[in-house]
Amino acid sequence: MYQMKVRIIIFFISFLVFGCSNKYQKTLKNTDPAKKLELAQYYYNKKDYFRASTLFEQLQDSYNGTSTGEKITYYSAYCNYGMQNNLLAGYQFKTYYENFPTGTWAEECLYMYAHCLFLESQVWYLDQTDTYKALEAIKLFVSVYSDSKYIPECNIQMDKLRNKLAFKAYKNAKMYFQTREYKSAIVALQNVIKDFPEIPQKEELDYLTVKSYFLLTDNSIDKKKDERYADAVLNFQQFKNEYTESKFLPELKKISYKSEMLMKRHQLKNNGSNEKEEQKS
Repeated sequence: MYQMKVRIIIFFISFLVFGCSNKYQKTLKNTDPAKKLELAQYYYNKKDYFRASTLFEQLQDSYNGTSTGEKITYYSAYCNYGMQNNLLAGYQFKTYYENFPTGTWAEECLYMYAHCLFLESQVWYLDQTDTYKALEAIKLFVSVYSDSKYIPECNIQMDKLRNKLAFKAYKNAKMYFQTREYKSAIVALQNVIKDFPEIPQKEELDYLTVKSYFLLTDNSIDKKKDERYADAVLNFQQFKNEYTESKFLPELKKISYKSEMLMKRHQLKNNGSNEKEEQKS
């Protein structure tokens, strides 16, 4: 008895699926746009975005330049969004906004264009082209709709995108330090702080900058050492004044003391050499 019920249910479901599929295929071939539109809306409401999208695409030319065409562009974009085709969806949302700047869904579509680009932003260690595009799109939306209900979400997305760029810049700058490219490290570390002043790793970046100055000095030629020792000590003083309780202070104090001793020794050596040259002359 149980097996009979299961067979009946399976047969019924198969019948429905076949019937719907057959209806869909017939509608694709049908030349009546009204029937296609009705079925496209039906599939859209059922979240069958693939079938709905195919039908909406066929209807574009039939309703081009009409209010129905506006609706088709809107729903077609959401079909691709529902299928996670974010780049295509974003393009269609942008197309809607450009074609219908005063349309019913203009504000929503411009936001969704930016949102789709936000979703395409890659993890920090991959190419960040889409991240920059998303930031520009969000800035455009904010400039056009400054009082929009989407502004809070835009702010959240902008923070996430900027944090991703900041972290990538931090990791890249840190790589210069780890590979002992101290001159490049100093420039890169300072640029990260300049570009992203609120970065959570600011203290570490400043610490690595100070340490890079010290290590660069150790590897410098004699005629540059005095100037670089002075720069290293100056940067340490600035760090100490800003981070009075830093966990990096004990290490930097030792390095600073060592640098001051080496600087004095280097100056005495140079003075002695100068005196000998004067005596010879």
